[in-house]
Amino acid sequence: MSIAFEDKVLFLKQRILFRGIPEEEVEEIARRMKEISHAAGEKLFSEGERGYLFYIIYKGKVRTWITNEGEEIELAILEEGDKVGEEGMLLNRPQPISAAAAEETVLFALDKHNFEWLLINYPDAEEFLYTLAESRLQARRYRFDWLHKGETIHILTRRHPAVLWLELTKPVTVFVIGIFLLFYLMKVPGLTLVSEIMGVVLIVISFLWGLWEVLDWQNDYFIITNQRVVWLEQVLLQAASRREAPLAAVQSVDVQTSQVGRILDFGNILVRTFTGTGSMRLTNVNRPKQFKGQIEELLIRVREKTESTEEERVRQSIRQGLGLEAAPVDDPIFHLEKPEEYQPTGLAILRTREVSPDGLTITYHRHWLILLAKTWWSLLGVIGMVVFLFYGLLHKFTVLTFTLPPLSFFLLWFVGTLVFGAFLAYHYQDWKNDIYKITKDDMIIDAEKKPFGEEISRSAPIKNIISLEHQRQGIIRLLLNFGLVKVVVADATLTFYDVHDPAQVQQDIYYRQEQIKLRRQEAEIEEDRKHLTKWLRVYHEIWQEEERQKQNNPGEDRPGE
Repeated sequence: MSIAFEDKVLFLKQRILFRGIPEEEVEEIARRMKEISHAAGEKLFSEGERGYLFYIIYKGKVRTWITNEGEEIELAILEEGDKVGEEGMLLNRPQPISAAAAEETVLFALDKHNFEWLLINYPDAEEFLYTLAESRLQARRYRFDWLHKGETIHILTRRHPAVLWLELTKPVTVFVIGIFLLFYLMKVPGLTLVSEIMGVVLIVISFLWGLWEVLDWQNDYFIITNQRVVWLEQVLLQAASRREAPLAAVQSVDVQTSQVGRILDFGNILVRTFTGTGSMRLTNVNRPKQFKGQIEELLIRVREKTESTEEERVRQSIRQGLGLEAAPVDDPIFHLEKPEEYQPTGLAILRTREVSPDGLTITYHRHWLILLAKTWWSLLGVIGMVVFLFYGLLHKFTVLTFTLPPLSFFLLWFVGTLVFGAFLAYHYQDWKNDIYKITKDDMIIDAEKKPFGEEISRSAPIKNIISLEHQRQGIIRLLLNFGLVKVVVADATLTFYDVHDPAQVQQDIYYRQEQIKLRRQEAEIEEDRKHLTKWLRVYHEIWQEEERQKQNNPGEDRPGE
């Protein structure tokens, strides 16, 4: 296909890579770019090859993968506006991945000479390409297991290094004090041993503290994928959380910077959503304008896809309404990625997530460790009574130095087992009755019922949820993967305490909420289509009637002629 030069320039101007570049200079870049077409399955380059071209996808899709022990591991499906091939060109090394057209694809390409010209003349573009290359390298390294099928990481960054250096001033101060004690105060008579011990202790503490700060900084990520904006935060050995805002729900993206932030290029990013769910404030993000620009570029892509799909559905709906033959459209306008189904494991009686056969009702119980904390003594008592029984039978009803009559022995064993068993059953039923639920009628429920006691139940419509957040605090919760999910509804807060895999619970709630919102949007659009089709059908009937009258009365003037 031949692309008009004006369309080529307009396409490039919408890319974050060329944002801020004057139009006449974008035109010069467009002239240097070649238009290349690839058929489905045709390779752009292979892993290990030297990179000679940098591509921007104009139309179509490109699949990327790496090969591990002869097996292809798919990395991403890149779409319109995505870049590929920059890693080998930037770093002057063999390509770390393979890429091929997933369908008939048209690309714009810069050869090595023109790519180097771009980097020299436009430092901002060079900086963004390095960010992109580093993000893809990190994405391949970590292979986050929460990514959906077909989800691609575009930007992966951390807080600015200046934040780390600021935090490191604290352990450095402790280190300096330790050095002072070790090499200066030890010369003071009577303080030698004390200063040596304190100096060594403070130096060790400062080293461990500094190492902790570095690891803590490395464990926080801000991520943009083709589906959502994600904030991964992990405080080493203390807590972990993941907050996210789906691109389909993002309303606006704002950047806030201080004078220091503008100099060092870091700032805060506020991502607002339509529903409030997932709205979040990302603090001290490195290169915030790049981050914001990438989100905005992806938002344009999401909206263009939605508009294109809607136009096609309207076209087919009108054809159906006018009596023209057209296949009905079964696909929804909006697509929402369903979270990966959790596969239950372990004993059924200790299962912490139960899904109804129709998949519409999900019930959560608190983690089994919470049950164990309440029942360990009664469980030990039951086990002790079993040991007591076998010990008595083996030693002819002799316990310690006492020999009991068989009836007394069995009566003692029965009463003890009954008492411990009753406490165990009570606490188990209490744990089982403490439930959190997503219902098929789109409600969330927090219910607690004491055996033989009162029942407390709180509920709220999922559609009224303002925000969602999950947390795992403490090393035990981090290791066993349980924590709380906080659901804010209007002026109330429902908290799911100690649920297993709180990230999965958050995803379940979010998915149901987005389903409700998209169903409402679908219904509104379908209603608009019906009205539009009705008007057009009436118009078509009037037009046909006028045409028939003209044919029957060819010499008669019609009103308005």
